[in-house]
Formats: sequence, structure tokens, C-alpha cells
Amino acid sequence: ANTVTPPTDFTHAAESTINGVVSIKCYSNRQQYSQGGGGQYIDPFEFFFGSPQGGGRRQAPRQQQQPREEQPRGLGSGVILSSDGYIVTNNHVIDGAERLEVTLNDNSIYNAKVIGTDPATDVALLKIEATGLPVIPVGDSDALRVGEWVLAVGNPFGFTSTVTTGIVSAKARS
Repeated sequence: ANTVTPPTDFTHAAESTINGVVSIKCYSNRQQYSQGGGGQYIDPFEFFFGSPQGGGRRQAPRQQQQPREEQPRGLGSGVILSSDGYIVTNNHVIDGAERLEVTLNDNSIYNAKVIGTDPATDVALLKIEATGLPVIPVGDSDALRVGEWVLAVGNPFGFTSTVTTGIVSAKARS
């Protein structure tokens, strides 16, 4: 008997997690950032694909004197750990930021403060002043098996609710 297994349906898992994932925007007043660039935010889509208004690919900025004004420095994703506003993200997302802005899936925006960081494990803990937030439960990574399906939910480049799938390819790698 030739039976076809229907594809795995990830809609329930996606719908139950997207509200617990946030977008984090980092700002700095510095003229130059430690990662290079000339102190100017470059939209990655404009750099690689050109401006939506036309004009082709954008060139990387030359080093020049910029006024000391707040500039967007980077974007990343985070996960709400507690309903009272604790959020975990990667340390490299917030490293060097002077101000952090968190956008929830419902487009509400909060300023965040850094509670702690661990550059060695690339983890940072943030806090926003809010209550009743949707929380993503923390799983048991020891119970996870190589070959299991997983979802990655995030906000790359500031897009909200981006979901993709994959499989666990390995465990216990540093």
C-alpha cells in the first residue's frame, strides 16, 4: 500500500509563539561603531538590492564627520521570558547600544534596559516596563533529539513574525 504522509503542520506552533517574539532596535550616538561602517546606519536591503525608490545598490558610506545624533545601529530578535517584561536576546544584538527599543508583535513599542550580559555565551537579558505579556515556555534542551523538527521564529531586519523550519542537526556544540 502506497500511502503518502501528509506534511507536518506547524501553524499551531507558529501561532502560539509569534506573540512572544520581539524586535529589538539599537541606537547609538557614536560617530563610529566598533564594527566599522562610518557611523551611519545602512539598511541591509538597500545595500544589497537598492532603494525601493530606485537608484540601484547603495555604496558603503565613506568615513566622514557625522553630527552626534542618535543613529539606528542594529536590529535583532528577542524572546519574552516572563509576563512582567523580561526578554532574552543575543549579546551581539545589544552590544554597544546606548538606547534599546523593543517592538512587540502588536506593534507596541517600549524602551528597554539591560539587566545583564554574558558575551562568552552571547546572551543578554533585557527588561521592559509592561505586564501581561505573552510568554514562550522554555523547553528542555537535554530532551531534544537530533533529527527533530524545530521552528525558528524571529524578526530579521525588523520584519515581524517570520517563521521558518529546520531539523536539529547536532547537539552539544560550543
